[in-house]
Amino acid sequence: MSTTTTDGAEPPETGGGDGPLLDLTDAGVKKFIKQAKARGYVTMDELNKVLPSEEVTSEAIEDTLAMLSEMGVNVVEAEEDAEGAEGGEVATREENTAVIASDKPAAYDRTDDPVRMYLREMGSVELLSREGEIAIAKRIEAGRDTMIRGLCESALTFEAIMVWREELGTGRILLREVIDLEGTYAAINGGAAAPAAEDDDGPAEPVDDEEAKAEGEGGEDEDDFDDGAGPTVSAMEGELREGVMAILDAIAGEFETFRKLQDKLVGSRLKGEDLSDSDRKAYETLSATIIQHLKTLKLNNARIEALVEQLYAINKRLIGLEGRLLRLADSYGISRGEFLKAYFGSELNPNWIEQVKGMGVR
Repeated sequence: MSTTTTDGAEPPETGGGDGPLLDLTDAGVKKFIKQAKARGYVTMDELNKVLPSEEVTSEAIEDTLAMLSEMGVNVVEAEEDAEGAEGGEVATREENTAVIASDKPAAYDRTDDPVRMYLREMGSVELLSREGEIAIAKRIEAGRDTMIRGLCESALTFEAIMVWREELGTGRILLREVIDLEGTYAAINGGAAAPAAEDDDGPAEPVDDEEAKAEGEGGEDEDDFDDGAGPTVSAMEGELREGVMAILDAIAGEFETFRKLQDKLVGSRLKGEDLSDSDRKAYETLSATIIQHLKTLKLNNARIEALVEQLYAINKRLIGLEGRLLRLADSYGISRGEFLKAYFGSELNPNWIEQVKGMGVR
């Protein structure tokens, strides 16, 4: 009789790595899931007791976790302190589970299987909440603002922008290659991606779809295809082009004044001084205005990365040249301390070599 029960209780759990590991036809598993749903969570130890003892794949483990999540059951590392009041009920449930497990020791025994260890680790990782997603998005945006602010301190950035402006004017590059079309479109139009589609008359939508389909069959760029969710890329480019060129023209006009203030700032720093209050205020105002223009444009990430890589390359070259200077000074018997004392604070001084000669350094 017991043999029949044991044979009948063997679940078809080892049919490969596909699908969840829990046999929903088994009475013990049904009891386990019912208790888990009632509590809303299940501990790793309890889950390990009902897992099959043979080796399983990570895909099967993921399927099991997904199945429990769909049932509204969270997998936690250990019993939470808040559940202490339910200790008697939990103990009763564990006793019932233990009685069922005694009928199937081979399927419920715990092992040191690495896959189960992986399951334990994955179960202890909490999913990202909505508040967490918002916090990460804010940090990303703050980092982007800091990066753009740093780029605006470099004359190379504005030289590149002037080149892009000229190439856009002559048609050598497309607008989509310079800016993030969707981001800029949303920023300029108040976050509305495609309001015009809703304002059109009902019969107009099928016409747009047919035109877009005809363009797609004609072999044109896939980016110009309108799937009905909003304007095409070409339409956005046509709508944004005039405004983008106006912003680039404004940046070009402001940069001339900004560059003069930057040169004045460098000259003041070389003398150990700072800008006057009026110049400092004008510098900060222009800097904030230009940064706001660039944020409105939503530059293409590829363009931003190219600017950053260019600055990194220049910085790397400067570090290499400074290292060569230090080694050269050391080869002539000048100590590291002497060199650094004479060098620090004079990095931008074009007459530094003459000053060092006048100091009588060997």
